[in-house]
Amino acid sequence: MKNEHAGESKGPPSRFAMLVNVLTHVLLLAPVIYIVELGFENYSLFSWHPICMALGAGLLIVEGVYAISGEVYATRKVARKKRVTLHWILHLIGLLLMTAGFVVIVVNKNIHGKSHFVTLHGILGLVTFVLVWAIAGFGVLTNNAQWVYPRVRPVLLKVVHGFAGIGMTVLLLVTLVNGTFNNWWDHIGASVTGRALALAAFAVAAVIVLVKPVIGAVARTRVLMKKPSPSTQLQTNSS
Repeated sequence: MKNEHAGESKGPPSRFAMLVNVLTHVLLLAPVIYIVELGFENYSLFSWHPICMALGAGLLIVEGVYAISGEVYATRKVARKKRVTLHWILHLIGLLLMTAGFVVIVVNKNIHGKSHFVTLHGILGLVTFVLVWAIAGFGVLTNNAQWVYPRVRPVLLKVVHGFAGIGMTVLLLVTLVNGTFNNWWDHIGASVTGRALALAAFAVAAVIVLVKPVIGAVARTRVLMKKPSPSTQLQTNSS
């Protein structure tokens, strides 16, 4: 019970923490809104691909990572178990939007008789799409470690899912930014400055969002390297 409500004992955040919090959300929202606006201004069936991918991958999934870290002001006093629930809800919605965007691009290419997954962005997008669903599935296992315990230590699942999630977040944003270098972006007349600002915003936001997950993954790795004891195992299961 103590671990369950540990987050509720936090004091009020400093002004600097509040500023970083607001800045992070702005950095995530600004490029996503920009991409969505471009999609609707130059509307076609294809527009739903960047719109869905920006909302799903660039906003909801990254926000899901940020929310579970406990650094988001709105959830900093929420128990970790509830933050985990928010984490997978945001990720599920984000994954569904990504799936919609994936279906749109496949249908659009079929309509225009174009080949699938032949460009760098197409290959990168396919790999990312498959991996993100695989990591999400592994996250379900991590959240239900009792299914494989004691054959697999829960801390091992957390370490694998943590590092995989960190890598996946980076890959999602790289794939999203890479999409701004395709023909659609140039065809609609989107500015080079807009692309550069979107890239910079996502890069800075990613660094801020991933700081706490990286620290947590490294800390759990240290625990994993130690010989497990009953007290250590009990603490790992409840964290």
